[in-house]
Formats: sequence, C-alpha cells, structure tokens
Amino acid sequence: MVLPALAAGVAVAILADPGGGDRAPRAGTPAPALARLADLSPAVPLPSDGESLRPVVALPGAAGLQPSPLEPITGGIRPAPPARISIPAAGVDAVVDGVRAAPGGIEVPPVGQAGWFEAGPRPGEAGRSIVIGHLDSDRGPGLFARVPSVPPGTGISITDRRGDVHRYNVVGSAQVEKSRFPASYVYGTADRPVLVLITCGGPYTPG
Repeated sequence: MVLPALAAGVAVAILADPGGGDRAPRAGTPAPALARLADLSPAVPLPSDGESLRPVVALPGAAGLQPSPLEPITGGIRPAPPARISIPAAGVDAVVDGVRAAPGGIEVPPVGQAGWFEAGPRPGEAGRSIVIGHLDSDRGPGLFARVPSVPPGTGISITDRRGDVHRYNVVGSAQVEKSRFPASYVYGTADRPVLVLITCGGPYTPG
C-alpha cells in the first residue's frame, strides 16, 4: 500500500492517540448485558399437558427466511464507520466517506470531504485508522489546508454513524517525499486506537 495519489510530491502524516473524555465504545469493551431469562414472561401460555416444546429453526430458503451473517463482536460491540471529522484548531468540520484501495494507493475524496480507508480499522478500534484529505486544489485551499501546522495536543474528534464521538490528541507529525512514503509504518498495526491523517505538502502541483 502506498500514499494516495494526492497532487503534491510531499506527504504529511499526522498521528493522534485517544484523548480524554471519550464516550465511544472501545475494542474490548463488554457488550451491553442481555436481560436475564428469569425476568421475561412468555408471550403466550406454555403447554401444560406435558407436550414437549420443539425448537423452531430458520432454514435458508424456507418460508422466505434467509439468515443474515452477524458482524463479529468479540470483546464488545464494534464501532460504527466514521461520519464526520472535527478539528477546530484547523477549521475542519466535514463529512467522512469511505475510500477503497486503488491502483497506486487509495481513492481520494472530494476536495471538501475527508476519506476513511475502509480496509483499515474504524476509529475507536485498536490499530491505525487512516483519514485522508486535500491540502489544496486549483480552486484554493483544501479541507486539510491547516492540518500540517497543528501542534501536538491538538484535539481531533470523529463522530461515527451511531453518533458516538471518538476523541484523539495529536502526538506528532512527519513530512516525507511521496517516493519515500513509509507505508509499512503508517498502515501498520497498533495495540490501541491510533488516528493517522494524511495530506500533501509543498506547493500545489496539478495532476
């Protein structure tokens, strides 16, 4: 995996770790407890004549029923995909859409939107969640125009499609030539939630 095909020849990566006050579910957070069966009353009277109860099993294609695969929830409920990103210090408050792998990198979102790499972790999950955005365009500054200048400690929040907010604080940044982009590090694993913002650096170059 290499850097997405943004215009300039320099890449800027901003790394952020979870911030305080995060109310989003984390990987490893227990799922909400289910009601105890002893607290539930049957909807209809149970047979009292000794007749045994037979389980009802939905079979694929039977009576129009088709069981749907369940999303894995090992260790808790998985965070929803991101919907918005907010970086007040950089004037960012925008929609986040999913982007996928493409030849030579990953898809690039529209100038006014951010793109979350769908093949990676979701914000709030352990691992590096990748969000990309334009620095500038032929029409002027892009969504991430002020992102490269944010200092460590800057707050970033991602709101997911369930309305949960995942908060991060900037811990560092790096600027490198696109030809030397450290893909194995940026897209690598992490044992805790990490957010990586990627944009361009240097003067605007159409392309």
